[in-house]
Amino acid sequence: MNEFRFSPRANRAAEIQWMAWGADAFARAATEDKPILLSISAVWCHWCHVMDETSYSDPDVIAAINQRFVPVRVDNDRRPDINARYNMGGWPTTAFLAPDGTTLTGATYLPPEQMRRALDDIADFYHEHKTEIGERAAQLGARRPSYRPVAPDDLRESMVVRLVEELRDAYDEEYGGFGDAPKFPQPEALEFLLNEWRLTGDQRIYAMVAQTMLAMARGGMYDHVEGGFFRYSTTRDWSVPHFEKMTEEHAGLLRVLAGLELFAPTDEMHATLVSTIAYTRDVLRDEKTGFFAGSQDADETYYALSLPERRAYGAPYVDRTSYTNWTCALAGAWCLAAAALDDDALLAQALQTLDAVHERLLDDDGLVYHFIPPDGAPHVRGLLTDQVAYARALLDAHEISGDARFLDRARSLADVAIARLEAPEGGFYDRLPDDKALGSLALPDRPLYENGLFAEVLLRLHALTAQERYREHAQRILTLYARTFAAAGTLAASYARALRRYLSPVVAVRIVGNPGATAEFREAALRLPSPFVEIRTLPGDAAVELDLPADPSPAAYVCAGSVCAAPVREGGALREAYDQLAALNA
Repeated sequence: MNEFRFSPRANRAAEIQWMAWGADAFARAATEDKPILLSISAVWCHWCHVMDETSYSDPDVIAAINQRFVPVRVDNDRRPDINARYNMGGWPTTAFLAPDGTTLTGATYLPPEQMRRALDDIADFYHEHKTEIGERAAQLGARRPSYRPVAPDDLRESMVVRLVEELRDAYDEEYGGFGDAPKFPQPEALEFLLNEWRLTGDQRIYAMVAQTMLAMARGGMYDHVEGGFFRYSTTRDWSVPHFEKMTEEHAGLLRVLAGLELFAPTDEMHATLVSTIAYTRDVLRDEKTGFFAGSQDADETYYALSLPERRAYGAPYVDRTSYTNWTCALAGAWCLAAAALDDDALLAQALQTLDAVHERLLDDDGLVYHFIPPDGAPHVRGLLTDQVAYARALLDAHEISGDARFLDRARSLADVAIARLEAPEGGFYDRLPDDKALGSLALPDRPLYENGLFAEVLLRLHALTAQERYREHAQRILTLYARTFAAAGTLAASYARALRRYLSPVVAVRIVGNPGATAEFREAALRLPSPFVEIRTLPGDAAVELDLPADPSPAAYVCAGSVCAAPVREGGALREAYDQLAALNA
């Protein structure tokens, strides 16, 4: 594997004696008594490339770094756990560390003149204040995040409504989206609002989602030649994007588009969904492996050209490394889009991707690795983000396809994650605990976003399997963050969505019969009013697991908790059964 990736344009950054994050770099810093220069970059990052071409190509900068620092270079996409602890507010991150990994100071992009001054000042400061730095490091190391869980009865609907109101206040009435420039798509917030609209019928909430998606699709945020969304807009009106295209953003936006296609279809939304799928299939997906590339570079000149001109010019670089969290998120979104578009071929490709993850990325413990380069071996094991994205996609795959292997894998993965990643007082660490972790990796982190997503996964598993323990672990997550989630603003959408599911009645459609003979039931179940209906398909010989009869088959049962309505023998009758059960539980 190529350890370091630099700007594709001419630069001298490779003349810096970069080391990988690891014991060798930290040992050298301690032995030579030098501070560490930590550069966190990304292959898609425009200003990372600029820094390679300017500051890291400046002869004086190169000399100063090589003489007075231990330079360490980290790829953000490959090591999100390091980025989470050391990012200085964007990319590139330029962080200066003591030899033990304690942060001294840092910034983002530093132009050459500023970088030269910073290198001299920080190297001098380190050598003049080593005693104070050591004392501060000891104080910081003794600190641990403080969590004060609430009682389960203190989890209330008002907490969800508070985020809805915050999003209303942040909503841009004129251009859609939230806040001012720079403006990001925020697909998690949009998916949260889409669910709230389906639950409440509030057309104002629907308008916030639909108008935002249309504004992005009509404006500069969308590639009107080849399809696909750019990462974010530098302007409030979505007119001038940052031109990189990310698998991560496409996964989230496709989930929103699929939901709109299912529950509020329009010709324009349909066209955007279809063309976005086409971009992710044609450019990001590797037909042979089933994996998705991580990103496509920004190139302002290329994206201003017509299609024939683009073909002559040459497409921007595509990072063919597959990142498990993003690949799985996109595969799950494809499952939902396949249902919305009634596209069996798309579903088959999504399932192929998830099978490839199972075959190539599982470690000996049953957790998935974080990334795999083209024709290479997988790397970085046990990150929470990958387990959550994979489990969520597996549940999507089971609900849409009816194939039991995806639910079985989701259960196994969740069980291993609970055993290996859950903190004693609740919530899940972002990486496997490691007594030998270096620098701030030794500090435990339980990120709100991934924990919110995992709470939702566990609640879905509870509804699908009737195993109460999954709900209990989800409840521990929700009570842990109840006092603090609101401070995250719109970034708390995954938590609020899980909390809403927790507070809503547990409703499942349980289908008895082979997947091939029961597609009609799954299609009807997917369109039931509640966004929290879970769909389980069981062959007749497995129906006993949920106390259902093997005969009649095929048949479907609408269940609220442990109470199930009479069997339904055809999909068209499912809504009536749902309405009758809802009336009984009203």
